[in-house]
Amino acid sequence: MSIYQIVLFDLDGTLSDPKEGITKSVQYALQKLGQEESDLAKLERFIGPPLQESFSTYYGFNQDITNQAIALYRERFKQLGMFENKLYSNITTLLDSLREKGCILIVATSKPTVFAEEILKYFQIERYFAHIIGSNLDGTRSSKTEIIQYILALYPAYQHCDFVMIGDREHDIIGANNTGIDSIGVTYGYGTYEELNHVNATFIVESINQLKDILIDRKRKERISLVTEEEAPIVHKLMLEAFEDYRYIEVPSSALTEPVDKLINALKSRTEQAIIYWLDDIPLGSARLQLKDDSLYFSRLSVTPSARGKGIAKAMLAWMEEYALLNRKQKVECKVRANIPKNIELYEKLGFVITKEETAANPNGMAVKAVYMEKLVERVISMRI
Repeated sequence: MSIYQIVLFDLDGTLSDPKEGITKSVQYALQKLGQEESDLAKLERFIGPPLQESFSTYYGFNQDITNQAIALYRERFKQLGMFENKLYSNITTLLDSLREKGCILIVATSKPTVFAEEILKYFQIERYFAHIIGSNLDGTRSSKTEIIQYILALYPAYQHCDFVMIGDREHDIIGANNTGIDSIGVTYGYGTYEELNHVNATFIVESINQLKDILIDRKRKERISLVTEEEAPIVHKLMLEAFEDYRYIEVPSSALTEPVDKLINALKSRTEQAIIYWLDDIPLGSARLQLKDDSLYFSRLSVTPSARGKGIAKAMLAWMEEYALLNRKQKVECKVRANIPKNIELYEKLGFVITKEETAANPNGMAVKAVYMEKLVERVISMRI
């Protein structure tokens, strides 16, 4: 299996090189509106972004003129432009490999869906894709953020970390960032490394072979490490994301109002430690811990919502068991709210038992019913610090 289960491909500049068809169709539209543009290279900037945005940004057209320009563009594009296009070498080999790995492939393009479908049929590659999602002819659903959100809604059973967006322009990366999924920027299209790096693409590649290295040949790098004072804000952010679920329960979690300085001071004074779970250098989980006389006590176990169900909490708990043994502690302990049974069930499945129950005031002074749980630890596997 690929490290991603659902792979979203931009069309122009990612699957195919549409330079001739797009630039000549833009040239045609401008000419009909009385603006001559003989240098097609200047029109390459139209490859990727929505036409509404490009005509307005680059030529200062108002909405009415922009609509006329788009209509003229499509007049030529649907007759000639969509076929003035070249499939990038080795794309079909990559698509074959991804299909063999069981990936779901989807085209996510700002181009109108009807045009995208015709282009994929022309190249005879439409069979690879479960969906071809583009914009509507009336200009709606034209941004990559809207398109990706639409695709995510088609697959509610999958986590955000199962998706990746591949594209050659900043709009592809911004759409991925806005929807909380990973992205791969490709510089063999029409975006530069600087453009893709500026908007924080998860990965940037220069070729389809490098794309294959990430999607198929590369294994995800998992690690768990103790936190430095400089990393305290990362732990705090993960905690806030995870504990947002508990904002509207009867007694909201005190984690939501805890300042980051509390953790920083605890790390400085060595009264508390913390760990972060990293996947490909992306922080997805964290926990706080204290070494007591005969136990390791942990709290604020957090997994970012988009990465839940992937065994991250289990991995951090296993790490803490090993760390407890390394420090000659006999058990791992925690305190869990009594009204959140799913957390109690998780720990029970991993060998924890309830030792006592109590009602006490939380840091915000509100009464909370809680259970104490513990697990005896017996062996060391391998530390991942």
